[in-house]
Amino acid sequence: MSLFGCLAAFVAMALAYLSSPNQRWLARPLGRAGKIAAAALACLALIAWIVGETTLPGIAAAVAALMAGAVALPYLLWLLRPAGERKPR
Repeated sequence: MSLFGCLAAFVAMALAYLSSPNQRWLARPLGRAGKIAAAALACLALIAWIVGETTLPGIAAAVAALMAGAVALPYLLWLLRPAGERKPR
């Protein structure tokens, strides 16, 4: 369950990032559907961590996994597509 919780948290944060108007990976943000899917996957990650652990450690682990995904994703995308390669808007 821990691996599934981590994967769900990372995908949730990826969708949340790609739904943001400030994202720099897609030409247009994903919009409302991406935000809803991100929220659903974040809840799924929380449930997976609570099932795998007890309640409070599961909540703490889920929040930590979501934060790690939110911090790591912009840097990962920056490594894949540096700022110099982007076209100005």
